[in-house]
Amino acid sequence: MKRLPVFYLLISLLLILLGSGCGQSADAAPAVAIAAVATEPLPTLLPSATLIPSPTTTWTPSATPTDPPTLTPQPTQTNTPTAVPTETMTPTAVPINRRCPAEAPIKPPYTRYFLAADAWPQPVGDPMAHFDFVKPVPGGGRTIINKTFPYGSDGDGRYLLHNGIDIAGELGLPVLAVADGTVVVSQADESELYGWRCDWYGHLVVLELDQTWQGQPIYVLYGHVLGLSVEVGQHVSQGEPVAEVGVGGAATVPHLHLEVRVGSNAFSSTRNPMLWIDPGPTRGVVAGRLIDPQGRPWQGVVVTLVSSEDEPEFVNTFSYQGDPQNLINADELLAENFLFADVRPGEYTLYVKLQGVEYRQPVEVVAGELVTVELVTESYKTPTPTVEVPPTPEMTPTAVSDQDN
Repeated sequence: MKRLPVFYLLISLLLILLGSGCGQSADAAPAVAIAAVATEPLPTLLPSATLIPSPTTTWTPSATPTDPPTLTPQPTQTNTPTAVPTETMTPTAVPINRRCPAEAPIKPPYTRYFLAADAWPQPVGDPMAHFDFVKPVPGGGRTIINKTFPYGSDGDGRYLLHNGIDIAGELGLPVLAVADGTVVVSQADESELYGWRCDWYGHLVVLELDQTWQGQPIYVLYGHVLGLSVEVGQHVSQGEPVAEVGVGGAATVPHLHLEVRVGSNAFSSTRNPMLWIDPGPTRGVVAGRLIDPQGRPWQGVVVTLVSSEDEPEFVNTFSYQGDPQNLINADELLAENFLFADVRPGEYTLYVKLQGVEYRQPVEVVAGELVTVELVTESYKTPTPTVEVPPTPEMTPTAVSDQDN
């Protein structure tokens, strides 16, 4: 047998090595990783004279501001909600554009410790809970969500502004209809736009509920689900399985992303789902407003509930952040801009620190009920510009200023 030249042996070896690295798909890594572990510890505040350190503003106003800093105005909301046209309301309704954009949109800037330019909506009538929904996963009692990434927050700058809630669950855990309704979507979203971009949820199910809210239709979206067990047009009853907890789209770990959309089945039509899900017999919900004397909302501010126990518990959340795309909306009646869900009943102190001023207000949380609270801060303080005066050089023939070097 003839021996192959060394040159051909080297070429063969090189081809083998190159072929071993081509097995990974280019789609293996989703664009955004959302850690949805409901047991992730909350941000903890140590009890001290000042419970929360002075906030660090992430937006820098102009050098000589004369008014509170502003961004794109907040969405306009009226006390008398107007029905929004949807695909199913009237034959002449304008359909929502579901075409995938040529390029994924860029994450916009959000604001923290920021006073919005426009007044926030006012509450309408007496506070009224609408805990009409059951838990979207099996098991009685509490609905445990990821409190470090609540509705209206960007997870301390890590993610897109959250227009839903995340519920931890093992892969394959049944996902249940929160109320009676009809299936209007049950599919993958890689080629149709239902979220911030296409392939945002991986697979999703959307129900249009039998009930309405303020004359508007209600849609409930289940994202990152697999094992879809319902078809479009099918009517489901409260508690009936519709899918299973999965992973895909923007999620890299199994969890359920749940949205409540009012008026239209659009990404920008959401409300805080924890105002709709029954908190159970051992927990309560606090819906609050953090505003200035002109009714303008403070955005992205840490709000804390401090229990009255000997060893107090500190429960943190964030006021809804500012969003130029208007993804976050208040409830039509409550007009809240922060929410505490899954709170133990008892006496608490609501605590906020803004512009160097500490605010405290008592709150009583009642099991199975909604409690409302409003905290009005001082007016916005215009920062005083600081002018640094450079040191005067010595008046000698050899004195030279830094600018001359």
